[in-house]
Amino acid sequence: MTEAQQRSTLRAVAERAGVSIGTASAVFSDKTWVSAGARAAVRSAADELGYRPRSRRTPAAAAPLVSSIGFVSQISAMFVPTSPYFASVLFGAQQACARLHISTSYEVFDPATGGLPLSVQRRQVGGLLVLSHTSDRDFLGRIVDTGTPCVLLEHEVTDLPVDYVRHDDEAGAFQATAHLLDLGHTDPVPAIITGQAEVLPAQARLAGYRRALTERGLTERPEYVRRSNFDTATGAARMAELLDLGQPPTAVFCANDESALGALETARSRGLRVPQDVSLIGYDDIAMAAHTVPPLTTMAADKELLGAQAVWHLLERIQQPRLSSRDTSLAVRLVNRASTAAPRR
Repeated sequence: MTEAQQRSTLRAVAERAGVSIGTASAVFSDKTWVSAGARAAVRSAADELGYRPRSRRTPAAAAPLVSSIGFVSQISAMFVPTSPYFASVLFGAQQACARLHISTSYEVFDPATGGLPLSVQRRQVGGLLVLSHTSDRDFLGRIVDTGTPCVLLEHEVTDLPVDYVRHDDEAGAFQATAHLLDLGHTDPVPAIITGQAEVLPAQARLAGYRRALTERGLTERPEYVRRSNFDTATGAARMAELLDLGQPPTAVFCANDESALGALETARSRGLRVPQDVSLIGYDDIAMAAHTVPPLTTMAADKELLGAQAVWHLLERIQQPRLSSRDTSLAVRLVNRASTAAPRR
């Protein structure tokens, strides 16, 4: 609708209500000096004429803070569109942007090249969501130096004016390990298949596992700590190594569900029953976890909320660039299905 049409329509409302255009405009601006009678007459006339003033539109639709934001992820097998975890995070961010009438772009980056994401170089976005499993202060610093507001997902760089959004992985891993201990898997202690040492979520989940053992007065067994690439293939291989030990564990905490899927397949290929012979618990609660045989007990992380929360933080940072850095941890919860049980005696 053009401004002329807007004025004409407002004039029609004013004439129908028997008030001046200024009074009609004041009603839609929520001015307090308009009498109750005049306010009612203007509202009634607007409804009759089907008039919808600009002020009634949602703030996001009327004047979004930015027209586009970028979502970038580090080049990694962990962050591909086929990854059930990554796809859910990206979808959550896209849904939040759609509701706010903001477009999104997605690209991958390789910090080793020394360059910047193209969306930043070309100034195509008003802000950036950065998903990575490691921290690269130099890379993030170069982005911040361009004046591009940033929110980091799943990692942190504590000396830059950025926000961090992640799941409370240390607490989640503590809860997962405590679940196995509560079932009676204390002699031997549960094993863990975690990620590589440089992967920050893997570090936090290993720390939570260790804290659960320590608080029960139990000793970690180094041979029970195995590192995967957070995929099914290495999860299967690490599970095979655990089962080949002189004293294989009766329970295994897999620090992500894809590793757990591989571990489950290895156990079944060895003729072991889950959970009768060995209990398995995963992490993330990807869609497939509920449909394995048996259904996988896991820690549910709200992946879509992670993406959406990052968008909300980014818009606040765009609007208020001087905000202090915020570290937001999203809670995770135990989903107790059928892959964990008390050990056989």
